[in-house]
Amino acid sequence: MGETRVTKLTASQAIKIARDYQEKYNLYGLIHDNVEVSVKFYNEFYRIKGSAWLVVADITPKQYEGDNEITFVVSDEEGIVDHVLDHNGIPQRYHVSSNRDYSDQEFEAIFEDDE
Repeated sequence: MGETRVTKLTASQAIKIARDYQEKYNLYGLIHDNVEVSVKFYNEFYRIKGSAWLVVADITPKQYEGDNEITFVVSDEEGIVDHVLDHNGIPQRYHVSSNRDYSDQEFEAIFEDDE
């Protein structure tokens, strides 16, 4: 028999939270209704207090390198999307006004060689 876990959210609620976030921030990808395909539960997950639901959005076909999915990391405790793992596995926080860890000067220094 499977283990019993106490959660505040269900897999279906995690999908709804991810879809609402996806719509609000105009993010691409298809989140399938089938929870077996779209949702994974973790008792612990990096940067999350408590449990997390990972809701996967299929982004195929794609025109760039990287995974064929993005992942919405939903905090079970808070009932919100904490961050999104983009197609390269890099955490993105679209709900934070400055969605980067670099200052403008640091960003320019990193990419000035591309010019």
